[in-house]
Amino acid sequence: MQLRLVLQIVVVLVCAGCGSTAKDPEAKSKSIRVAVQTNDFAGPGKKGAIRPVESLNGRIVGVNDQLRFVIVDFVNQKLPRLEQKLVVYRLDQKVAEVKVSGPYRGTTVAADVTAGEAQMGDIVRDEK
Repeated sequence: MQLRLVLQIVVVLVCAGCGSTAKDPEAKSKSIRVAVQTNDFAGPGKKGAIRPVESLNGRIVGVNDQLRFVIVDFVNQKLPRLEQKLVVYRLDQKVAEVKVSGPYRGTTVAADVTAGEAQMGDIVRDEK
């Protein structure tokens, strides 16, 4: 924790000392570099998947293999409706299908596994 605080202070001090000495505002704006962080899960040379913003997106936080149900957490997302069919993905590969059966507990909901096999940490999305 202390190391993180020290690193943050060092970054702030370094950034504060990085001002350009150019008097022309256009020259100063040209010297600014912008770093963009991207998450390229598709790999080099492949296009990533485009997903709608309003789609459901949850993560499996509990699995019961014998009774074939999972607990899905939809943190900061809208909850799926009862009996809604969802698809389970692992590393962007479809591995299972589930149907929401309830009960709802806060941001989590139980769902029956109807096909395939789900594991903790898998991503759950709607079928759209």
